[in-house]
Amino acid sequence: MLAIDPVESTQPKLPATAWRIGLGAGLAGALLVALKYALRPPTRRPVPDTISPASFATKVLHTSRGELVYHEAGHGRPILFVHNVGLGASSYEWARVYPAFAGDFRVFALDLIGFGESSRPELPFVGEDFVCILAEAARALGGGEPVIVVASGLSAAFCAQLAARHPELVARLILHMPDGSGHCGQHRLTRLSRFIYRAPLLGRFLYRNHLSTRAAVTHWLRKAAFAEPALVTEETIQVVATCAGQPGAEFAALRWLSGRLSVDLAAALQAITQPVALTWGGAVPAAPIALGRELQQLARATSLTIFPESGILAARESSAEMTAALKEQLRGDLRLVQKAS
Repeated sequence: MLAIDPVESTQPKLPATAWRIGLGAGLAGALLVALKYALRPPTRRPVPDTISPASFATKVLHTSRGELVYHEAGHGRPILFVHNVGLGASSYEWARVYPAFAGDFRVFALDLIGFGESSRPELPFVGEDFVCILAEAARALGGGEPVIVVASGLSAAFCAQLAARHPELVARLILHMPDGSGHCGQHRLTRLSRFIYRAPLLGRFLYRNHLSTRAAVTHWLRKAAFAEPALVTEETIQVVATCAGQPGAEFAALRWLSGRLSVDLAAALQAITQPVALTWGGAVPAAPIALGRELQQLARATSLTIFPESGILAARESSAEMTAALKEQLRGDLRLVQKAS
C-alpha cells in the first residue's frame, strides 16, 4: 500500500494570542450590548389615577430642585402630608387618610422630587436638599401661615430638621416611625450594599432589572411593608410598581439606598420647640416599639401612638386607625402633649 504524506495547508495559522484576543473582544462586545440593553431607559407608563382621590386637584410647584407635584383640597389651616422615602414611594401612601381632613383643613399631599409624579432629575441629592424642598413647599403652600406636618420614615426626619431650623414655617408635627438613616424596617446598609449602590452602572442595573420589577415590588410590600400580606391589594401593587419603574426613578432611590440621604434625627428632635406626636407600627421586627420610646424621650413634648398590627405603611394598612389617631391629635386648638414619664 502506498503511504500518502499529509498535505500541509497553505493558509497561515492564527497565533494563539490572536485567537484569545479575538475571543475576548467578542465577549466584551456581547457584554456591552447586554449591558446597554439592560440599562436602557424604561418605558414611561402613566401613573394610575388611583394615586390620589378624584376630589383632589393635582398641581405643580416649581422648586429650586425641580417640579414638585401635589394634590390639594379643602379650606382652613394648611396641613402637609409627606410620604416616606423608599421603593415606589409617593403621596399614595397617605391617600386613604388625608381626604378625611379636607373638611377642616387645607390639605396638601406631596410627591417629593424624585418620586411619584414629580420630576426625577439626575442630581447628587443629599438629605439637606429635601429639607430645602420642604421649606420651599411650606412657604409657598402655607400662604404665610405655619403648616401642620404629617410625615413618615426618612421624610419625617427631613420634616423634623425643617421644624428645628425654620420654626416659623411649622406649627406642629405628627411623625410616623421617623428614621434619619432611612432604614427603618426596610433595608440595612452594609459596606457591600453601600459600594454596590454607589457604583453608577451597577446600581442602576440592579435597580432597573431587579429592585423595581413588579415581582420585587410585590415581594417587598408583602414581606416588609405590610404586617398582613393579604391586605396588599392589586391597586397598591400597580401604583407602587409603576412609580418605581418610571424613567429616572432610580436617581433619588439609589441616593437613598446608598445612605447619602441620611440626616441627624436625634439632634433635630432635641431642637424642636413645636408640639410633636409620634406614631408607630408595632409589627416591624427591625424597628421595635422600644426604638419609638427612645425617640419619644428625645423630644421635649411628645406622645406615642402604637398600631400593634401594622407595618411601616400603617397609613394604608390601618388607615382607619391612623385617621382616628391624627384627628385626636388635631382636635381643637393645638395643645402641648406632655411626654410619658
